[in-house]
Amino acid sequence: MQTHALTATAVRCPLESYDPVAGLAVTPGDLRILIVNEDMRCADSLKRTLQELGYSTTFTAYSARRALVAAADFSPAIALVDLELPDMTGYQLAHKLRSHLKGYVRQVPLLAIAESSAFGTLDLTRAAGFIGCLTKPVRPLELASVLRKLQRRWSVG
Repeated sequence: MQTHALTATAVRCPLESYDPVAGLAVTPGDLRILIVNEDMRCADSLKRTLQELGYSTTFTAYSARRALVAAADFSPAIALVDLELPDMTGYQLAHKLRSHLKGYVRQVPLLAIAESSAFGTLDLTRAAGFIGCLTKPVRPLELASVLRKLQRRWSVG
């Protein structure tokens, strides 16, 4: 079973730089976050963690196909994407999002959530268009730090 805990240790992938998307909300309560994870417990745990951090506007997609629809309908400011999904990999989903017909979907920052920090994961996630990569279990303070960095970039962009 996947869990998100503060006490876990794992090697972390640094946040990749990217161009900020203009016009996005910069307050935690208004930041629209798409969670893509097939494991309901893990996704719900991540959603609770986000709520505890003040990020209350979330949508959970339990498959990559549902995430493609949600990205267009929900208009997220960021997507947290598990790399291991049942219907396609997170890398394949990133490719589909980056080639989406709607321009704003192509620009959504993607943050990878990996099972482990295997050699080459950072390079693969960057090549697939992710801005960074966190490993499970995702630590709340680290997730908050990444989201704050994104918000700062949007507020100056």
